[in-house]
Order: sequence, then structure tokens, then C-alpha cells
Amino acid sequence: MRIDMLVYNRCTSDARVLKEAGTLTRAGHRVRIFAVLDRTTAPAENRDGFRIVRIDRNPLHYRLLRAMKIGVGVARRRLPFAFVLAPLAPLLAVLRRALLVPHKPLMFFDYYWRTYRQVRADPPDALHAHDLNTLPVAAALARRLRLPLTYDAHELYPEISTLSAREAATWRFLERRLVGRADHVVTVCDSIAEELVRRCGVARPTVLLNCPLGGSANGGPPSRRTKRGETRTGEPVILYQGGFAPHRGLETLVRSARELEQGTVVLMGWGGLEEELRTLIAREGLGDRVEIVDPVPPGEVVVEAARASVGVIPYEPVGLNNTYTTPNKLFDYMAAGLPVAASRLPELTRFVADREMGLTFTPGDASSLADALNEILADPERYKRMRERAQEAGRRYTWEQESGKLLALYGGT
Repeated sequence: MRIDMLVYNRCTSDARVLKEAGTLTRAGHRVRIFAVLDRTTAPAENRDGFRIVRIDRNPLHYRLLRAMKIGVGVARRRLPFAFVLAPLAPLLAVLRRALLVPHKPLMFFDYYWRTYRQVRADPPDALHAHDLNTLPVAAALARRLRLPLTYDAHELYPEISTLSAREAATWRFLERRLVGRADHVVTVCDSIAEELVRRCGVARPTVLLNCPLGGSANGGPPSRRTKRGETRTGEPVILYQGGFAPHRGLETLVRSARELEQGTVVLMGWGGLEEELRTLIAREGLGDRVEIVDPVPPGEVVVEAARASVGVIPYEPVGLNNTYTTPNKLFDYMAAGLPVAASRLPELTRFVADREMGLTFTPGDASSLADALNEILADPERYKRMRERAQEAGRRYTWEQESGKLLALYGGT
């Protein structure tokens, strides 16, 4: 079967999309992914047996925006022809701000239009829409070409915290109108599955967890790896790995270090909050208890986690996506055999506390987080039992186990 997947990102490191495409390819299907082109990516590439086609979004307003930006820059820097553009610079700036108002919807529409034409010119046997932002064009193609459609909800898209009120309302409207048109709905956890049933009146979606590939961890003593490649062994390492983004409780994690009885907090990742976190660490005088280190390649995440002592997920319940979160790091920590300290949220509690592979704490409360970490590390026998349960969960929750659900949707086993 030929399957076209649609995803509105560069598709360079989207683990869920790439694992699904690889699984279907190994099962004998032919997979093509339509993603987004930018300056860092190639228009097309073959990877692990499937093909990624990247759409160059270049609508008229975008070309005008770039031209205006160049014109304003020429005028301000007194480059050649500046004498001509200087009087127009204020007008160009005003026009540019006006064009930025519809910028996001026009960029979406350009991706939709260009993808629609390419898919229609060479139709597949089935369509797979990753997230709500690709569902409008996928639903249109499915109706036009009479193709089966799978909707893969990576999250509750209208609840993304960065959306404006108008954007969120638009996506809620589209969610209600379009999700029911899909032949199959897939999502990442039970709570989101139940929410989609309530909102959209669909049959209960298939829950396809974001598990890592099995057998990807190895053992090793706890270690702390710095940017200079130095390593110190023999002390507990309390690991957060992933993006440094708002509402992930990273400030709470840093402050909790003041109340730790043992261990060093290691933040391994990247993101816009890095400088703020460094400033907080310095201001609180926690440079000897908290360290920020570079991320590792995706294939090394579980291996690196296995060198730590505890994995932390300090997310705050800001919106339903964070409240129902089951981040990749949860399954990475399991695969690494790490006890987990996690915010007391529905899905995290279901995995961590109910399976007794760690402890939960009050989100946003540094003392509650420190108490959980201290309790995990205080009793060697209890710590050993938590680690064993985490290892058991890691063997249970692997992509090899989960991917059977995906293959079943496409007639495989």
C-alpha cells in the first residue's frame, strides 16, 4: 500500500513521524512524507526506505515581506539606493506589520495548496495526517480522491499555549468539523483519547504511545557529563532531558536543588529558556548543585539517561496538553531503567505512581519536588525496587510493542 503522510514541520527529528514511517516501510508499505522546507533542509530526501518531500512555502505576501525587509535594511544602513528608499522606509515598515497579521494562515494555505496539487497528481492508497494543522488538506484530499484517512493527534492542538484566542477558536472549529471525517483516529494517551471522544463524537481513538525502540539502553555508573567532556562518578544524578520551554517546571526544578539532601541536578537539552535558567542558577547560588549540558543525538538519549540516577518530569498543568502530558522522556526514562519523579498529573500518575516506579509531587512546588527526590534516593532497597519496576515498564513499553497497533490500521500485523 502507498501511504502519504502529512506533517507541518521539517521532519528532521520528529521521532513519532519517523518511527511510524519506518515501521510501515519495513512492513512492506511505500511511504511518502510531505513536510516543510526551510533553509536548513533539502527539498527531498530518502531515509530508511521512505521518501520525505518538503514543500517550499512561498506565497505572494511572503515574497513581499522579504522584499520590504530588504528595503528597510538598505535604507537604515545607507547602502546603495538608500537615498531612494529612505523616504519610503516608514511606509514599508507599516505595510510589513500589516502583512504579518495574516502571515500564519497564508503560510498554512500555501502548504495546503502545494501539497494538494502534488498528492492529487500522484495519488496514494491512503492518507495519514499528523496533527490538526495538516487535517484540512488531508480531509480535502481524502474526499476528492476517495481515500481512507487516518488522523494522528500528537496533542490537543487547539490547547497549545502559544495560540492566540482567535487561533484557538479557529482550530477548535476545525477539530469539531474534520476529526469525524477520518476513518481512523490515533493519539498519544488515554486522556486525550477520551477528550477527543467527548469533543468530536468519534469512536475511541487508538492509543499509540511515544515509546522508544527496545534494547536502546545500556548500563553504567551514574555520571555527570559537562560541555568540556568531564565526568564525575559516584554521586546521584537527577536528570531532566528535553526542551527548555515555558511551563515545563524547570525553574521549580532548579529551586528544588536548594533542599536536596544529595545529588546534582543536570538539565540536558536546549531551548529559549536556557539563558534565563543560567541566570536563575547564578542568582540562587546553585552553580554547584545544578548544571546545564548539551543535548545528545536522538539515538543516544536513552543510553545517556541510563547513566543518571533519577529522571524528572516537572511539567505544570497549564492547559490540557500539559495536564495530559505523556512526554517522550517518560518512556526514555523507563527504557533507561530510571525511577521517575513526576508532576502529579493524570497520565504521569498512571504510569509512575500506579506502577510504583517513582513518586509524584505537587506541580510548581519546589519543596514538594525536593521531598520526592530525597525520598527516592534515601532508601537503597526502595530505590532498587523502583528501578526494577522502571526496567520492567521499559521492557513493556517499547515501540516494537506499540507499533503493532499502527500496522493493524493498515492491514498489517
